[in-house]
Amino acid sequence: MKRKANFTLLVIFLFLMALGTVFVFTSSWYLAYVNQKPIYYFLLKHLLKVGLALVVFFLGFSIPPETLGKYRNHLMALSIILLIAVLVLPSPIAPKIGGARRWLNLMVMKFQVSELFKLATIIFLSFNARNMKETDKFLMYMLVVFAGVGLILIEPNVSTAFLISLIAIGTAFYAGASISILTTMGALAASALALAISIFPHARSRLLSDGIHYQVQQSLAGLTHGGLLGVGLGKGVEKFLYLPDAHTDFIFSIIGEELGFVGASMVIAAVLIIIFIGFKIAARLYKKDIVLSTLAFAITLNFAIYSLGHISVVVGLFPPTGIPMPFISYGGSNLLVNSFMMGILLNLSREVP
Repeated sequence: MKRKANFTLLVIFLFLMALGTVFVFTSSWYLAYVNQKPIYYFLLKHLLKVGLALVVFFLGFSIPPETLGKYRNHLMALSIILLIAVLVLPSPIAPKIGGARRWLNLMVMKFQVSELFKLATIIFLSFNARNMKETDKFLMYMLVVFAGVGLILIEPNVSTAFLISLIAIGTAFYAGASISILTTMGALAASALALAISIFPHARSRLLSDGIHYQVQQSLAGLTHGGLLGVGLGKGVEKFLYLPDAHTDFIFSIIGEELGFVGASMVIAAVLIIIFIGFKIAARLYKKDIVLSTLAFAITLNFAIYSLGHISVVVGLFPPTGIPMPFISYGGSNLLVNSFMMGILLNLSREVP
């Protein structure tokens, strides 16, 4: 008999979604204004994506885990086909934005295919967890995953390729794959990352820029301006085009400026609770079902890596790499996929013995 879903997890998910909606508006209205659009332009687009995200969250919660496993190979194949498609299809279908080809134009939104591949990787590796200790099968699984990672590098999207590699290696380690082989793969992945940085000028400039990057400088200025309690909701100044990508890649900085250290700490605490609960679900499922345990672990690892990555960029520990804050940043692809995975994790909480 299944237990009730983890209520705390649901409340924090909805809290972060609501907080994200508020800060997407407060960080984007001026950008809309200077681009001669209604000040609610980005908010309304975000609300549409939030509505879709709640639908896919419910789907993730409703779909039996074994159904996900049944279609793991199909999902992986589809995601790789779409990764190839964004590289070869003409611009109206696969637009080139900022020198990169990462999106499919779905009319209502531009969908970043690497997000679907991330989901496919998590499901694919998790439902093959029982075979991870068999070297030949493990190598075959990782070959498939890193073929997709290679396509993401070509787009180019170095940061996403790196983060998905971390998720894949961490998931394989949890499932019991050979540490020596994983170490070798980690070294090869690091070498591929270094090569990509040397090949793609934008990646090299972000990592090797002289002095502190302008975006990071403005981000730190916003956090400093916020102080302990913040300047007040909607009263921050960084959104007045001082901080580029304020509603996407640097939204945590706006939270820190307007809600201060206390408000930013509350967001971090909420994320840490999600991570704690997720890993606890994985641990309690470990003896019952290694597959479901690995799935819970991989989903939680994804939330942890992306949250830590976003915050690390905002405070200047990492170079600006376009990492969204889960459930908070503006942008549909990441929001939809993370909401679907949160639905799965909440469903898995009902399986805990």
